[in-house]
Amino acid sequence: MDFSTVAGAAAYNEKSDLEIYKVFSAEMAKRSKMLSLNNYSVPQSTREEKKENGLEARFPAINLMGFNMEKMWEAQTWIQRILSLQNHHIIENNHILYLGRKEHDILSQLQKTSSVSITEIIKPGRTELEIKGAQDDLIEVVMNIEDMLCKVQEEMARKKERGLWSLLGQWTNQQQKTQDKMKENIFLKCPAPLTQELEDQKKQFEKCGLQVIKVEKIENKVLMAAFQRKKVMMEGKLHRQSVSHRLFQQVPYQFCNVVCRVGFQRMYSVPCEPKYGAGIYFTKNLKILAEKAKKISVADKLIYVFEAEVLTGSFCQGHPLNIVPPPLSPGAVDGYDSVVDNVFSPETFVIFNGMQAIPQYLWICTQDYVQSQDDSLGPMRPFAQHPWRGLTSGSPVD
Repeated sequence: MDFSTVAGAAAYNEKSDLEIYKVFSAEMAKRSKMLSLNNYSVPQSTREEKKENGLEARFPAINLMGFNMEKMWEAQTWIQRILSLQNHHIIENNHILYLGRKEHDILSQLQKTSSVSITEIIKPGRTELEIKGAQDDLIEVVMNIEDMLCKVQEEMARKKERGLWSLLGQWTNQQQKTQDKMKENIFLKCPAPLTQELEDQKKQFEKCGLQVIKVEKIENKVLMAAFQRKKVMMEGKLHRQSVSHRLFQQVPYQFCNVVCRVGFQRMYSVPCEPKYGAGIYFTKNLKILAEKAKKISVADKLIYVFEAEVLTGSFCQGHPLNIVPPPLSPGAVDGYDSVVDNVFSPETFVIFNGMQAIPQYLWICTQDYVQSQDDSLGPMRPFAQHPWRGLTSGSPVD
């Protein structure tokens, strides 16, 4: 959808870099003002300080400081991506499918005021916005669109949270009390104690070329209540046969917290070809996951992998046209619980209901070859040596 000589070159590049930096700084200052962050500024360092930090005055620079390694690395990657935009950029985010009239009006207005073209591209398993235009305009437009998508993502996450609280209230007959309690703490994410089981799992990751730097335990009482209810129902139907598998899913950094809040959804996972249906894909084969990560996330410094308990129940061979599990037999009311890549030796499982999976651990890894190429934020230490501390709680909903 269309929303209709050497010294001289060096001097030019320096001027160009400075102009890009000014555009970026102005946009960041504007957004900080909108968020009432009155203390935003670009620090002015002395020549001696710049020398100590390896920075020279002839080039603009941005210093990042913080305590959370993942946020620092992701912020650096985002800034580098924004500042390196030329005249073409693609934003890939399945929340684009949920843009309403208000958001499309904003996109149209951006085209008129910034002299850019914005095209929506829908492919199997992924949705993109292609933006073309002058570099200065592109930076402003891309930041505006990403900000808009973040708001859409948060709005959808809150709707899903309210739905979960409502269900939990109906199950316990204490809806208001339950909702008030859950608003205070929707999920917990904390460093996991190093057990033998986790140590063994860490070795499996490393065999596949993923160096584990951190593992976090996920706890979400609301999601667990919904999951357990689903599990009991499935066990009753299958006469208490084993109904679940321990499986893995790679998720982009921007969606990690929302998965902890509202569970797994198609729009949160790394895009993949829907070979077995339009569902939520998991794998039990870390080697396959690592190989895909190296192809899809080749430029990413960090890889985020959720380990989950997934209710696979009864399953059958998947098909690209599946939007729900097929019926157990022609004309039957009951259907399968999931579909797979191979009924006799399944490695890929697809579910069509997010309540059939509960996130248990978040494995934060780096690809071996990426680590050796870029240590600009310092070397990464194996997670067993990290004194990880702190507790992150989910945001309350007003």
